Amino acid sequence: IEQRSRFSSTSNDKSTNNGNATDENPSIMSTVLQGPSLLYTSLHRPSPSLMMMPGLRSLPVWTSYDAKSNTNRIAYQDPTVTKIVQHLQSQVMEIRDEYLSASSSLDSDYDESSRGEHSDSSLHTGTWDWHSYLLQGRTQPDFCLHFPNTTRILGELQPDIFMGTPFGFCFFSKLAPESTIQAHTSPINFRLRVHLPLVVPSDGDVGIRVGPTKHKWITDQALVLDDSYEHEVWNHSKEERILLLVDIWHPDVRMQEREEIINMFQHAQEQGWLGKDGQQQNKEKGDGLKSEHFLI
Repeated sequence: IEQRSRFSSTSNDKSTNNGNATDENPSIMSTVLQGPSLLYTSLHRPSPSLMMMPGLRSLPVWTSYDAKSNTNRIAYQDPTVTKIVQHLQSQVMEIRDEYLSASSSLDSDYDESSRGEHSDSSLHTGTWDWHSYLLQGRTQPDFCLHFPNTTRILGELQPDIFMGTPFGFCFFSKLAPESTIQAHTSPINFRLRVHLPLVVPSDGDVGIRVGPTKHKWITDQALVLDDSYEHEVWNHSKEERILLLVDIWHPDVRMQEREEIINMFQHAQEQGWLGKDGQQQNKEKGDGLKSEHFLI
């Protein structure tokens, strides 16, 4: 049985029946469905834990580094992902220099109790430090203060950086020696995640698995992944692995859809159906919509 949770993200919906807004044709609407059943096989497929947007191109990794030509090939030759990768790689020295200069005097802002999809204490072993530009879709003033050049560079990614939803993150990610991030999937499939490697250990076993394939980071060469595929990370070395992680909109999500998705999540949070971190609220609130109806 198909269950639908449908709500308008604005108050100026098209109206019928003597001016009363209908549930059939609101002006800006996103719909979350529960069902149909999902079919899983032994092969790796995108498996977001919260919601799946249909019709998006899907690959575990969108980049392939060619050492002979020293170029980073982009899947589908996608112009949006290409532009983002080229922009970040062209600024990588400035980003790295600023991080190494400023970060040593700052405390990590990684907090398991308030990091939404990253809040599970069993997700990682060892030490994983963050310095966050974007947390759950919101820019962080401390980052802007201490990393002004990186803030400017990231600001130039608008409107493609994944802002405005509880699932948008961008941070310097430092994984200490002998640390791991366990296999997991993202809550959604309509973002991509960019890793810009700043410091990659030269010794030991350091890498990431996305879907069935293991990859090694190459300093200064962006790796773009679809983290709705199962993925895991490890640093079995004596050195720190440092990268800039940037969430971006999946390039197949159109501008109108981005606005509708942002408004949907904002409305859901205002109604109490979701917390600020995107987690389900236990209470029922507003328009008779039960909180469990929001989740797939």
